[in-house]
Amino acid sequence: MIVLCVMNCPPGLRGDLSKWLNEVNTGVYVGSLNARVREELWERVCSHIKSGQATMVYSTNNEQGYVFLTHNTTWVPVDYEGITLMRKPLPQNEVKEQAAFVRQGFSKAAKYEKIRHLRDSKKQPGYVIMAIQTTGADCNLDRIAEIGLLKIEESKIVQKYQCLVLSGKSIPDHMVKLTGITNEMLEKEGIGEKEAFEKVQEFIDSALIIGYNIEADLDFIKKSGERTGQRNIVKKVRDVMQIARRKLDDVDDYRIETVASYFSIDISGINRALTKCMLIYRIHCELNKL
Repeated sequence: MIVLCVMNCPPGLRGDLSKWLNEVNTGVYVGSLNARVREELWERVCSHIKSGQATMVYSTNNEQGYVFLTHNTTWVPVDYEGITLMRKPLPQNEVKEQAAFVRQGFSKAAKYEKIRHLRDSKKQPGYVIMAIQTTGADCNLDRIAEIGLLKIEESKIVQKYQCLVLSGKSIPDHMVKLTGITNEMLEKEGIGEKEAFEKVQEFIDSALIIGYNIEADLDFIKKSGERTGQRNIVKKVRDVMQIARRKLDDVDDYRIETVASYFSIDISGINRALTKCMLIYRIHCELNKL
């Protein structure tokens, strides 16, 4: 489910949006699109809305149950420990009142609590970076061919996991050429889909999952769980691509290759899952510096 709201939108763009979504009120569009079409549609909105504003909300498999994006708005999404909240600008008088309150000072207990909070906030919580390679783009027809995982603690890589998945679906020639993963490799080195799911579940446990355009990967993970009778293993997610959208405004697009190039990061071997995890990790680190 997608809800897209636009203001000061050029007529041509509104007509284009009507091809994909239903306009239920002025500037309010709803519909249901797959992840790839939704991504391209949002790119088109951001490129053609000029000085207008846009907000998109879509349902997804994360702790909140939805994700929202903004463009040219005064309200901006802010990541808070894996949960995305909206930060709105304070009225001018409220800003002055808060400044005056800060100048008045706090009690000793409050100061100690603030020091403790700042100290604890410096401790980076652990998380897992995930990337997959598949036999195609349709999660209903295609299967996971490879899974890569990195466990990060205190901003350091502490554990790696990679496996090929023997799901009964052969890899088409164009995907063999893209990834270098052959059907012979799957037959020789691959493990069953259920076993792979269980190993990933053990590796992830209850950690925050970080990926790039993570929704597409989660669609495949969800379908794999349904086929093997396993429960959902992903509880909390963070999408590095959405962080890039918020922090980078001088790139042509937000494909992982483009963002990596922005930070001068080598993309060799990107079409293998574990190498892609390393790339996501490096991009995430660079974005955290901004």
